[in-house]
Amino acid sequence: MYLLPFPIMGGLFAWATIYFLGFKRTKWSEFIFGLAIFFIAIIVQNPIQQLPLLALGIHSNADVIAKGAAFTIAASLWLGFVAGLVQEGTKYLLVKGKNLRTALFVGLGFGVTEAFFVGIIAAVAAIASEIPLDVPVSAALLSLVERYFAVLFHVGTTVFLAHAYREGFGKKGLIAIVGLHTIVDSMAAYYQLRGSETFMYATEAIFAVIALALMYYIIPRVEVEKPEEEKVIW
Repeated sequence: MYLLPFPIMGGLFAWATIYFLGFKRTKWSEFIFGLAIFFIAIIVQNPIQQLPLLALGIHSNADVIAKGAAFTIAASLWLGFVAGLVQEGTKYLLVKGKNLRTALFVGLGFGVTEAFFVGIIAAVAAIASEIPLDVPVSAALLSLVERYFAVLFHVGTTVFLAHAYREGFGKKGLIAIVGLHTIVDSMAAYYQLRGSETFMYATEAIFAVIALALMYYIIPRVEVEKPEEEKVIW
């Protein structure tokens, strides 16, 4: 099955979920702000993740595996920690002090942009390597489900960070969210490095539970928030 549309479809289904939860009027300036935050985070994140590995002579997954189990775990933790710190730290710096509905659409813009980015990068990599994007149906559907929960995760973490700042525990909230993000991304990095199908499904299940728990926590708080005068946040 052709992979490309499935990550994108996952992002769009998550957007539809937000819509049917009652947020029918998209705040486009905030959504685009989330798009910009995603690219800022990726530009910062990738060099920090990769340069230390390149300095150690690591150029592929096989190079990591060849250094043994302990190094593979350490590399996975490094990749996950940097992703969590940069992405959540960038969100926190740019949404603290904003209302929760604003944060929701910033997180939605971030997550949906990531879904499109994942799909497009996979297509570009396939074209460059001349390897077809055909994958088993199960893999295609898993990519859809993963992106669905990833978008909800980014919505949840962004709103949580704005809420934590407003309630006076911003730094503690940031540490907690960076920790959650680190756990999820480290597990994802590990199964990508090791190619373990069992670990992959376990990771995706844990990710889904975390994303849904965040949504359960933040949605009621956004719904009861008093509407504020529309402001462009750029």
